[in-house]
Amino acid sequence: VETSASITINKPQMRAALLLLATHTAAAATLQPTVKPALAQNHKLQLAPDPVATIVTLRGGASLGPITPTVGAWLQVVLEAYFLALMSGNLKFLPALPFMGGDPYAKYGWTETASTKPLQTQFAGAIGYLLSITFAATYWGDAAAHVNVCRGSMLAWLVCGGVFFGQLAKGTTKFTEGNVMCVVLPLLFAYLGFA
Repeated sequence: VETSASITINKPQMRAALLLLATHTAAAATLQPTVKPALAQNHKLQLAPDPVATIVTLRGGASLGPITPTVGAWLQVVLEAYFLALMSGNLKFLPALPFMGGDPYAKYGWTETASTKPLQTQFAGAIGYLLSITFAATYWGDAAAHVNVCRGSMLAWLVCGGVFFGQLAKGTTKFTEGNVMCVVLPLLFAYLGFA
């Protein structure tokens, strides 16, 4: 006899319960459902269109040649990964040429001090956070998620453009490929996300 704090089960009862469970499971596995959906029973049955589905439709999703919203979403993931590596200083071994790498302080004309290093770490962390969200939406998302990634990327590049061109106007940064991307990419992502 096995005893727990509140239940007592003897071996014959346990055998009977296991036999009943096995029999029920085997019977359930061999029985086929006999209920047919209403549409299969009556092919003349017409369903009214869903009014919400006709109002809420996917807008956007245009392609520009071979560049679909899915390709655009993966492009954004690659660009975020590049800028994460660049801004965290992991591409210092490459020359400071467009889309190559180099020291971010030298490339952008910033001054490296003890007070700017934590800001660089926070900046790279923010890009990493954005990358994780963009990657998740692109990898696990469907076509609608990819369109939304393009829409969000358009907004992100517009904000980056405001920051880059604002800093350029104040003379606190150099003109780089980022400034060109902040003009071209919002146009591309706007087309992929809204056209």
